[in-house]
Amino acid sequence: MAIRKLSPALQAIAEKELNETPERIKDDLMYIREWLRKQPHLKVRTDDQTLITFLRGCKFSLQRTQEKLDYYYTAKTILTEFYSNRDPYDPDIQEVLKLGPILPLPNTASASSPRIMLLNFAALNPDKVSYISFLKVLFMIWDILFQEDDHFVVAGVEMWSEVKNASMRYAIQLTPTVIKKTNAVMEKGYPLRMKKHHCTHCPPIAVGVFNLSKSFVSDKLSKRIFLYSENDMDKFYQQVPKYLQPKDFGGENGSLKELTGTDMFIAMIIISSHFSEFWKQKVESYRNWFLEDAKYGTREELRVGISKTPANMFGVEGTFRQLVD
Repeated sequence: MAIRKLSPALQAIAEKELNETPERIKDDLMYIREWLRKQPHLKVRTDDQTLITFLRGCKFSLQRTQEKLDYYYTAKTILTEFYSNRDPYDPDIQEVLKLGPILPLPNTASASSPRIMLLNFAALNPDKVSYISFLKVLFMIWDILFQEDDHFVVAGVEMWSEVKNASMRYAIQLTPTVIKKTNAVMEKGYPLRMKKHHCTHCPPIAVGVFNLSKSFVSDKLSKRIFLYSENDMDKFYQQVPKYLQPKDFGGENGSLKELTGTDMFIAMIIISSHFSEFWKQKVESYRNWFLEDAKYGTREELRVGISKTPANMFGVEGTFRQLVD
């Protein structure tokens, strides 16, 4: 099996929290592949690393893995605004990458701690970048982390949205429909362990958006969303210690220009000295992967039962693309 070996600390989490049994992995992969073979509407990646990522994200429940694989690839087909034209050199994607608002931080609190992902909304310019383009790149970076980062897959992620000095013009783009689709994909489609979501320096309008967002997620996830005003930052530092944060945000972990990802992936050597530039180059290096990824998804005309549409998945209208042969 072509599965990357976990560190001892992460292997312990996989077995204790994710129900992973090394001796059973081969049989679990065989079961999922056999199930996929009987789903004529699904065209998915079936390499070992991809499938075990979904198994781990579903705590090795075979039924939940089947459901999540179906939802993920159905969303890829139906939600064209998120998943079409994912060429890293597309002008809209390049604009997001140049601004560098999405930064998985290189260090974790311990060998078994979640990855921290900073979403720096102040870096975004509404005149150049739409919120949908931002989301598209976020999901692209998630896809890369699922391929490479065992902390992200096994220990999970703590999202950190910094909205100080962010343009409130984005609020008008955050319609209930956009929020509903985004949260549905995050919770039901991705094999993601969302441990917490912190929002710092929240003005009233951001509080309103996050409260609306809570209404579209499960109670479990809703209780993992934490909002901090200017006066609450000491509470945030108890959750995400300063030594893990960039100096640009009041931390002690170097500036964004100094940060590198040398601790992010096992045996990875990063030449770039600018962290956001590193992630721009990383996404660009996946160009062939993303272009190939366009062929995966669903053929709804072949689905047994009722075909999926934006209306019956999200309660909204929309269009969906056909798979490329």
